[in-house]
Amino acid sequence: SSGINAEWPLRPGDDFKPIKLLLDRKVDNKRAVLYVSSIGADPEPADMKSEASTTGSTTNVKTGRGTAKGKKPHKAEEKKEEVPEPEPPKEQKDTGKPRVDSSLREYIEEATSAVGPLPTQAEQIAALSVYVSNQMGGPVTSIAALSYDLHIAQIKADLKTNVIPIGFIKRGIFYHRALLFKVLADRVGVPASLVRGEYNRAWNEVTLVEGGKSKHYLVDLMWEPGQLLEVGSHGAGVYKKL
Repeated sequence: SSGINAEWPLRPGDDFKPIKLLLDRKVDNKRAVLYVSSIGADPEPADMKSEASTTGSTTNVKTGRGTAKGKKPHKAEEKKEEVPEPEPPKEQKDTGKPRVDSSLREYIEEATSAVGPLPTQAEQIAALSVYVSNQMGGPVTSIAALSYDLHIAQIKADLKTNVIPIGFIKRGIFYHRALLFKVLADRVGVPASLVRGEYNRAWNEVTLVEGGKSKHYLVDLMWEPGQLLEVGSHGAGVYKKL
């Protein structure tokens, strides 16, 4: 398990605060601590499971397509169904531990069974990209329209803690999606790095061998999930900063 806060990665002189200390802090307006673990104190409440079933895509991840050279996904994949507003989780008992993340457990099981068997690494990356995007609200046309900040604030208020299990987040942006992609990629066996930038940005980078040469790509999880942007290209630069 791991907790990632606004100071991640740790700067010189910083200390890695224990999860118990982070849980005991009063809820504030700082960025939430993202907690990654499928082990916790209490089962995830039924309303959170219901939310996961309504906000997650029902598209078979085996059919999720992406492109490694900037091609747009098929138009049919761009459609996104309207989903109801997520219901808040029930109040967490004061156990000194984060909730068990049932959604993350399900994500790991689904990704392992559906993405793992795909024949090429490029196909695995494309399918996993689409899958992660769908769990975090789908392709984004406007960050403002996603209202992720209100969603996160509501979860913090309902759980009465700044520590949020990653699977509780159903509307996420760059760093939420990048963290989930990294977690699932590790479980599936897809080599990928997790890179933190500025302006609340984080992204994943992968390496593919093409024509006997290794090429490095940034994974798009926001605008055109499944698209790979070559590191150093204009598109990759825009994804990191704008």
